[in-house]
Amino acid sequence: MTSSYLEYELHDGYIHNWLVAGPQAIAIPDPDHYTGEEPDRKLQIARHYYTPENLIPQTPVDRESFTIDETALTWRYTRCLDDHFVDKSTFHHTWHYLRSWAYTQLHVWDTQEVTFIITTNGPADVWINGEHVHRHEHFHHQQPASVSFTATLRATDDEGKGNEILVRFEEVAARECPYVMAMRVTGIALEDVEVKVPSATTRTIRHMMLERVLEQACIEEVANYRGKVVNLHWADDLEANFNYQYSIQDPRNRIYVSGETEAKPGEVADIGHGFRIWQGPFRVVLSDVAKEIAFWNVRYQWEIPFYILDNAYSEAPYGTVEERSLEALTYAATQKDNLYAEIARFELGKWEDVDQDVILRAIASINARSDCSDFDLVGLLGVMYRYMDQEQFPAALKAPLKDCVLNFKYWHDEPGADAMCYTTENHSILFHTCEILAGQLYPDEVFTNAGQTGQWHREKGERLALAWLKTRGATGFWEWDSNCYFEEDLLALAHLVSLAESEEVVELAAVVIDKMLFTLALNSYKGVFGSTHGRTYSPMIKSGQLEPTSGICRLLWGQGVFNQHLRGLVAMACSGYDFPLLIGEIATQPVDEMWNRERHIINAAGAEVNKVTYRTPDYMLASAQDYKPGEKGYQEHIWQATFGPDAVVFVNHPPVLSEDGAHRPNFWAGNFILPRVAQWKDVLFALHNLPEDDWLGFTHAHFPVYMFDAYEVRDNWAFARKGDGYLALYASTGLALVKRGPAAYRELRAYGPQTVWICQMGRAALDGDFANFQEKVLGLHVDVQGLTVRYRSLRGETFSFGWDAPLVRDGVAVPLTGFKHYENPYCVAELPAPEMDIHVGDYVMRLAF
Repeated sequence: MTSSYLEYELHDGYIHNWLVAGPQAIAIPDPDHYTGEEPDRKLQIARHYYTPENLIPQTPVDRESFTIDETALTWRYTRCLDDHFVDKSTFHHTWHYLRSWAYTQLHVWDTQEVTFIITTNGPADVWINGEHVHRHEHFHHQQPASVSFTATLRATDDEGKGNEILVRFEEVAARECPYVMAMRVTGIALEDVEVKVPSATTRTIRHMMLERVLEQACIEEVANYRGKVVNLHWADDLEANFNYQYSIQDPRNRIYVSGETEAKPGEVADIGHGFRIWQGPFRVVLSDVAKEIAFWNVRYQWEIPFYILDNAYSEAPYGTVEERSLEALTYAATQKDNLYAEIARFELGKWEDVDQDVILRAIASINARSDCSDFDLVGLLGVMYRYMDQEQFPAALKAPLKDCVLNFKYWHDEPGADAMCYTTENHSILFHTCEILAGQLYPDEVFTNAGQTGQWHREKGERLALAWLKTRGATGFWEWDSNCYFEEDLLALAHLVSLAESEEVVELAAVVIDKMLFTLALNSYKGVFGSTHGRTYSPMIKSGQLEPTSGICRLLWGQGVFNQHLRGLVAMACSGYDFPLLIGEIATQPVDEMWNRERHIINAAGAEVNKVTYRTPDYMLASAQDYKPGEKGYQEHIWQATFGPDAVVFVNHPPVLSEDGAHRPNFWAGNFILPRVAQWKDVLFALHNLPEDDWLGFTHAHFPVYMFDAYEVRDNWAFARKGDGYLALYASTGLALVKRGPAAYRELRAYGPQTVWICQMGRAALDGDFANFQEKVLGLHVDVQGLTVRYRSLRGETFSFGWDAPLVRDGVAVPLTGFKHYENPYCVAELPAPEMDIHVGDYVMRLAF
């Protein structure tokens, strides 16, 4: 047994320091065997795989490996963040049973009974000193639940032996799987408990020092491009100078850049140039210097994720659509391990470069009915239509492609259990598109899963697709302005436009594409889809460079960047879709002021979103008005201020500190409790009303200081300048710039159950220089009483707004709901809209649905 221990205190009663192993992921070969709805189905699976033994062979030590059922696992030291969670959240495209283990020791002076509170998404067992003391069985998908139990902790003996705590926590995964565990100890004075973690190093003080100081580092950008400097910043209040080692690593732990240097308060270190690195996800890994690792086994690491792109962002339009289409396909063809890179190679005639293994892996995934199979199948159907009859097409792919198409499950009403998502807006049209194209391709063949002919499938797909298209044409998009799922919609529609045989389907698909791109153009700023979003993910709102729509914007009007998201880009470039250039003008032409209001129906029950966008030459501010305040949120992005691809500001209410997409909502994407928001042009109010027992107890702003030309935080206000655009952000409960942790120098926190946020935008053309802007704002009248605010804006307008009160501007109530479908300088359309006329200069484009 190790004689070295890392020693810690409890954090508000929570254990933050563990050795963690897992998850062990066991594929479920027969999901049809388990019946019923969730969570009953998951409980059946968990009970089937349950073992009463903890399966741990010996006392854990950091980085020690062991095997369970031929699965190799390794203990890793884990320090919880402010949310107290051991977080193993993940995503599985097919059904899996998961189990993980967490181990630590508790030392107390006297033997006594205490209460443990364990919080998990799924079932869990607890052993204390080898004795099984607790099991609970529950499944709570997005909001973990807490269970308490009592147990006896024995006093630390003369040999220093404390209480061994072992937790095994389980989940059943089908698609996104939030998977956390937190443990709290109550009924004992916090100072009477010491947490000890077995360690392989005798330099435990050095290890614990590194834990504190390494999290005071940050890098400037979430997304970088090859050849640009990667700057590492140390906090200006860094607690000590010390030597450290840095490296840039990919997900397979391959090292591209490394070095050693000294950390000092406020120091900026160039830790490597991107030209040495190919496009993809990377992380900066900070650790002790090599000699400390070699001699003393001090192996603590702190990681900062970022993304490298192969090309620079374009803020200004360039070239023609035809030229950019070739550029897009050429770019896509350089990417690896991506089905749509292979499709780009087919389109460019680069037959010798096609990697057949990538295509065969996609076929195997579809045959397994993995979630998102529809994303790949529609691309493969396009391949079969466009290239399979060509002489150079690989003969070895033809039979697997045909079998894949004939054996697929095309809708949820067909036989068979699987983890595929069918009924969200984007998946629905993709499944319908696949069914149409498959049915057209093999009209007389019998498709094995449904036992029906291709002609039957085609007719069914057309019926469902036309209903989808007509609904979106008349009433808008359920996943409104989604910077991720607009890509998938366009993936489907581009294939219908170019490959469907029904004239009605082709024409309506083209018109809905026009409408989507018009919406994208209205709500974009320099290629950033900086709108409110019905659904999104953290990387896509932290940086416009990582939006799936960014490459599409670049393709169509020359602003944006080609990135890792290839599906919509390649589909549009191959489609032959005739892009209306006047939409590109709407996206790119500078105007002093553009005020856009929209209303979309967002579900079958008729719920609505009313949204606004205010765009100037220097910034854009957009929001969803009065959207379900006080209700639990999901992936909705309620408001955002945009200066450029990386200079973006927004506020949300997080339930966890993880940015993993399995959490919906998570640290940046979505709100656990939705705010009440109102905007009038350059002024926005966001009222957050949190429950008294809120898990984290704060709202926060994304405020990436190194992406601004200047910033300052003072007097409950945060100020930022980018170019000639200004922002002032106010929080009624006070705000503080976070200087340590995963969001260091990127986050402003405001603690408290009720917080009023105000966003006031400005421009040099109206407000003078940045210093003058700040002084003007600081002189404005702000009166907050609970969740009611009175405010006099920079434009001399007097506003009042409250949780239960309307937005009033200069004594007149401003409607926050009941908007027209579109109302802006280019288009006015009622809801529902049988047609829309889009005006640009002397030109008019009519969209008839």
